[in-house]
Amino acid sequence: MIIRHDINPELYLTDPTQFPAVVAVDSCQEEVQIAYDSIDELLKPSLMTAVQTVPEYRTRCDGMGILIRPSWILSAAHVAAALSLDKEIEFAGSAYAIKKIVLHPEFQNYSLEQDMAVHDIALIELRQPVKGIAPLPLYRQTDELDKIVTFVGRGDFGHGLIGPNQVDGKMRLATNRIEKVDQQWLMFRFDAPPDGTELEGISGPGDSGGPALVKTDEGWAIAGISSGQISRLPSGKNLGEGRYGVWEYYARVSSYLRWIDSVVS
Repeated sequence: MIIRHDINPELYLTDPTQFPAVVAVDSCQEEVQIAYDSIDELLKPSLMTAVQTVPEYRTRCDGMGILIRPSWILSAAHVAAALSLDKEIEFAGSAYAIKKIVLHPEFQNYSLEQDMAVHDIALIELRQPVKGIAPLPLYRQTDELDKIVTFVGRGDFGHGLIGPNQVDGKMRLATNRIEKVDQQWLMFRFDAPPDGTELEGISGPGDSGGPALVKTDEGWAIAGISSGQISRLPSGKNLGEGRYGVWEYYARVSSYLRWIDSVVS
């Protein structure tokens, strides 16, 4: 999650039990690289040997999803397309095998000619229903414009002045206001303070597939699915990933209700 630079970053942390239906569908263990220059290598050979023989690892999240039925997870198609059927997804310490992955039939991934994916939404069916966790409902209204939404994810971390620069796998939330909508997307701009919401933010790498949640009288509902970001301005200037001023795109769930309902039923 990419956050404001002027707010205590601990305010963005959230206990995973607050959103148990939001899950990392893809993650990996990667070795932490410790950078030393040639002078360090020359003057501290014993330290270099110790570092090389005792590697440190961290968990990198490569994609999120949300439980919407006991056996079904909603995610981004570009995330689901990279999953193997041998993959297991963990909820509250229990692993669940994947039975089937269903990409939207008109999905097109990113390309050199195409900044954003098209119809970037997918469903993942599990072999067994998830026990003890309540699925989150879909937002079925079309009044999303100007609503404040909450993002949740375990992706790379950073702030709007520098973009993503840390990996720790912690669950964070951020908020933003929906500034534009069309048939396919909910769109948010990452506003620099003092503009924006109190916990203004956008998704970071690895948060794709996570939800944009709307608070209703009945509780949280899923209004959008994290897809991608455009950092290039109409003038051609590139702001850089995760910097203030970029636009974030989430698949608009209300436009895909008929397809989602037909698949899970």
